[in-house]
Amino acid sequence: MLSLDKVVDVIRYFAASTKVTSLYKVKLMKLMWYADALAYKNRGFAITGLVYQALPMGAVPVGHNFIIDLKDVPCEEVDMGETNAYYFAIKEATVFPALSDEDIEILDVIIEKLGRMSKDEIISFMHKERAYVETVPRDVISFKYAESLQI
Repeated sequence: MLSLDKVVDVIRYFAASTKVTSLYKVKLMKLMWYADALAYKNRGFAITGLVYQALPMGAVPVGHNFIIDLKDVPCEEVDMGETNAYYFAIKEATVFPALSDEDIEILDVIIEKLGRMSKDEIISFMHKERAYVETVPRDVISFKYAESLQI
């Protein structure tokens, strides 16, 4: 089931972590997919309930452009010259009421494994996932591939 409260708190949790470097939108979308896929692998259901599709830079939630506009998502638009980027960060201590202890354990695994990767490293890592390789471009990625996660 889709839970926008969980979507917001997952984003906020990643944004608040000191172990996640350079959290821009592309990297965030991959972290979210990995969190949901690992949750599905471990317990049979995702954390957020989002549906992901295979886009050129990897897994991306359907409606990703609207997700960053949700209330309480800590997103800052950054001018990068020829384009704008979306940066996510929380500096102050915060709580994540929508997340269970089990959700947080899964997010912490993702942070430990992928949090310090650059955008290009996480895209390259994602492109090796069976879930990405075996999904037709722009199609929805099935969680049946969660069993073969690299993490």
